Amino acid sequence: MRFGAMAPNDDESVKLFLSIGLDEKTAATTINNPKVTANLTAVIHEAGVTNGCDRTTGDLLYTDFKLNEFEEACGVGVEVSAEDIEKAADEVFEENKKTIVEQRYRTNG
Repeated sequence: MRFGAMAPNDDESVKLFLSIGLDEKTAATTINNPKVTANLTAVIHEAGVTNGCDRTTGDLLYTDFKLNEFEEACGVGVEVSAEDIEKAADEVFEENKKTIVEQRYRTNG
């Protein structure tokens, strides 16, 4: 690692990385990789937090976003037919039919 003499650009990058809550070691390590430095700097600018942010937000900016896992969790690519929806609604209705019938004439209030 190059903890010694840093170019002015490196010093500015370290300050920027510290402002988003990275610790000094992580910030110093990050500037050793020009590609990561460029990507993180771009993300910070894109997020509009060049004046700093809390560590939680900074960690989200620093951590690699796993698009595939996110899309899978959101159900991207899952196809559901009208019949699937109708079947699911019927199942929920049947599971709750007794309660629905018992409380059908009650009003809120």
